[in-house]
Amino acid sequence: MSAPAPPSRRWLRGARPSRFELSIALALVLAAVLPLGASLWLASRLAAENLALGLDPRVVDRLEATPALYGDLFQARKQLYAQQARALAQGLPRSPAAVGPYLQAALERTPRLRRAAVLTEAGEVAAEAENTAPNPEGEWREAPARVALPGGGTLECVFAIEAHFFAELDESRELAEAMAGVEALRAEIQRSYVRAFALLLFAWALVAGLLGWWLARRTTRRVTALVRATGELARGNLAVRVDPGRSADEVAELARAFNTMVAEVRESRDRIVYLEKISGWQDVARRLAHEIKNPLTPIQLAFQQLEARHRLLAAPDPAFARLLAEAGEIVREEIGTLERLVGEFSAFAKLPEVRPEPADLGDFAEEYARASPAEGLAAGLEVVRAAGPCPVALDRALMRTVLANLVRNAAEASRPEPARIHLGVSRTTARAVLTVGDEGPGIPPEVRERIFDPYFTTKSEGTGLGLAIAKKIVLQHGGEIEVGGRPGGGAQFTLSFPLSSPSAAGPARPS
Repeated sequence: MSAPAPPSRRWLRGARPSRFELSIALALVLAAVLPLGASLWLASRLAAENLALGLDPRVVDRLEATPALYGDLFQARKQLYAQQARALAQGLPRSPAAVGPYLQAALERTPRLRRAAVLTEAGEVAAEAENTAPNPEGEWREAPARVALPGGGTLECVFAIEAHFFAELDESRELAEAMAGVEALRAEIQRSYVRAFALLLFAWALVAGLLGWWLARRTTRRVTALVRATGELARGNLAVRVDPGRSADEVAELARAFNTMVAEVRESRDRIVYLEKISGWQDVARRLAHEIKNPLTPIQLAFQQLEARHRLLAAPDPAFARLLAEAGEIVREEIGTLERLVGEFSAFAKLPEVRPEPADLGDFAEEYARASPAEGLAAGLEVVRAAGPCPVALDRALMRTVLANLVRNAAEASRPEPARIHLGVSRTTARAVLTVGDEGPGIPPEVRERIFDPYFTTKSEGTGLGLAIAKKIVLQHGGEIEVGGRPGGGAQFTLSFPLSSPSAAGPARPS
């Protein structure tokens, strides 16, 4: 069984059409129906007039007379072809050898003559000529003409009649027959016109209504989603988002701007919450440092007195002397550890305020690499600049503390192999980006969520304050710090800072 949708998603779904959507849909339906209603009346009038014109008795008579006209045309053509065949028969030469050339010449000078042949009384071909070239007038049908020759035999001529004449004749006959039966269907035809236009009117109104509802729904749903998301935001839900869709209109731009604003508000709130939490932990660190430091000096003095009194004994016990020496070594070592803890707690509790000055992030990274040769690493520190000037506002001293902490952690993660630390500088439209990467085993995803929490550490030594201090300093610069995997293996910390105007960057100061 699927889990119910979160409240923010239920709020952002449209439930039913709003009055605004219905108004847009109704407006589109009226805009479509009113012109079509007038066109329906006009169609009825035009249908009546067209039918009256089409069924005019003169038009019907003309259509019925058309087949007869084509028949007269064919008869005239046949008579003409018969006359031309007789003329060819009269001019036939008496010499059999001259008949073929004569027929060929006749084909060339006689229009539409496609074949001419002299047949004997037995029906055999004595001489023949045929025009095999394509007819320039298109498709054609045969029109034969035969003439009996005086000495016996026959002259057979085949003439061409354009095929479209026959098609037009058939079409004219069909049209005449159809028009003859239309007179009785005048009223039914007019009603069918009106029904067809009425159906078209209804279909178009339905399409217009659905289209209007879809367009209204598509627009108002996103506006409604923005209104509901604003209500969710007012109630403190900073996880609310509005889907801008794939459109590029103003509503989509407004949705993207809303999401950006919510993300910025959430980032600001998280920054404030984190800084407040760090301030609380600084208070705790200050008290711990005070509570730990106070008894350290008396403990150390008391043990020193014990050792001095033992040395003044006339006959010191060797076994007790060994025990006292071992205990002294342990006490001094633990006191040293506590003093280091007190020092770290004090440094954490007394973090100075950030005083940023104009700087270029790329120049700053290169200066750090020159002045701090990778914290004594054998393989060194590599700086890669993938952008031009990156003007930012930095507190150089505090940012050196951040880089020193990150580089030291990267070096420790790479042991026992020689450390290779990679510093990268790039920029986006509004941010300058600094990355610190190593080639170690990386940081597990489940650890990344807590890695910036004070007193959280995966090391056997340390207080877990270094990354918390680094994050506080970065946030006080108006920046962000994230941890992830480095392409090619290892861990990578990404620090981003808002760009300042190029003129504010100024010349880079030496370290």
